[in-house]
Amino acid sequence: WILTRRPEAIQAVRDATALTASITGGSFGFGPAVYNLDAPLEDVTTVEVLTEELRLSGGNESLQWLGGVFYSTIDRFYSQFLLVDGYEALTGTPTAGVVAPRDVLYYSTIDYKFDQLALFGEATWSITDRFDLTGGLRYYDFEEDRVLVFDGIFAGYSNSPGSTKADGFAPRLIASYELSDSTNLNAQVSKGFRLGGINDPINVPLCTPQDLVTYGGHPGFDNEELWNYEVGSKSTIMGGRGTINASAYYMDIEGLQATITAGSCSSRIIVNVPKSRSTGIELELAAATSENFDFSIAVSYGNAELQSTFVSAGGDLGIRSGNRLPSVPELQAVAAATYQWQLAGDWLSYVTGTYQHVGSRFTQIGNYEAGFGTVNVRRDGIGAPYTGAPTLAFDPELPAYDLFNLRWGFVGNSWDIALFGTNLTDERALLSLDLERNSRARVGFLTNQPRTFGLSARVNF
Repeated sequence: WILTRRPEAIQAVRDATALTASITGGSFGFGPAVYNLDAPLEDVTTVEVLTEELRLSGGNESLQWLGGVFYSTIDRFYSQFLLVDGYEALTGTPTAGVVAPRDVLYYSTIDYKFDQLALFGEATWSITDRFDLTGGLRYYDFEEDRVLVFDGIFAGYSNSPGSTKADGFAPRLIASYELSDSTNLNAQVSKGFRLGGINDPINVPLCTPQDLVTYGGHPGFDNEELWNYEVGSKSTIMGGRGTINASAYYMDIEGLQATITAGSCSSRIIVNVPKSRSTGIELELAAATSENFDFSIAVSYGNAELQSTFVSAGGDLGIRSGNRLPSVPELQAVAAATYQWQLAGDWLSYVTGTYQHVGSRFTQIGNYEAGFGTVNVRRDGIGAPYTGAPTLAFDPELPAYDLFNLRWGFVGNSWDIALFGTNLTDERALLSLDLERNSRARVGFLTNQPRTFGLSARVNF
């Protein structure tokens, strides 16, 4: 029996001046004295999680079984407050709302309660000395209740309680065959599930009339389900000093939950894409060629894309068959090697190098659309007179990147002291495309940490 209780609280303040200026200057038409006002956005999150799990297991030489029950409850409170001090005095616009104080242009509180109950069981039957069959079944029961309160001149007042629930079964079947003393073959069929939910109300006062039509009318989203089919092999080589693993998979996804930036509304919504598919292969090799040297290599190639087009009554959301799934590279690879040698006494020295390759990706499904990546920088007329080109062009496809790390260390009975260098080639990896208000407020890329050198020390006691 396992019982876990974990309370957490996080508070953060972000500079939202660019976002606020795109509204107060761009949409509302006020001058620099207003749109240059400081706009700190405060986020506060408190979470309390309770989980309980009870397991029973048993069996004999031909049959092993496991069963249990799992329960969790999560209470989460999230709030945002955008205080633009002096806005009302400068503009003459009343800002106090039903619950929003004066000069708080955006106010939101979201109170969640999420309960999950699951019953699970799995059994492995050794049909022969070489062939095992494993079957498992999980019953799930999810329920989420939440109350959303929004206010301020950027959002308008709303108080929206809502709930969503789902229950069902998720089966799994695994067959394993011992081809030889060094090679096992396996095949698996399993079902996955993700609970649907309720979309946050879009910020109506910030939307253009067309965006309000296009992105409105999506109050919630349905459950997502997938079936995974996988075959593979696991082999030992070099007398047990190395392994080779290979697998291929095929996933059918129904109701993919796709996140969409709601145009100028400074909101995001989630919609369900009827059909999606992900296929790929994975290869792994690891070996210790001597007492001093070992290495590992892993490579995967996948193709994940939509198989259907999502049609919205309000307009085109850029979700069409053939678009790649977000944040999924086609090619990934990682390699690591370590050489170690004995020093005087109990001390050991080692050198470890790692390499990582991540292929190109898109941050959101709509970024894959032809023509996406051009911004009219003179659209809202904010800032000094423009002397450059009237448009900004960028490539929404995040390029592939390669990272190299190196570590030279010394290990004793209780000490591990090492010099390290990360991102030795100082690669500038673009991790995601960062857009705000559909490029009205911000266009940028989130990047990785630059080349870094350091010294680390760890002691065990």
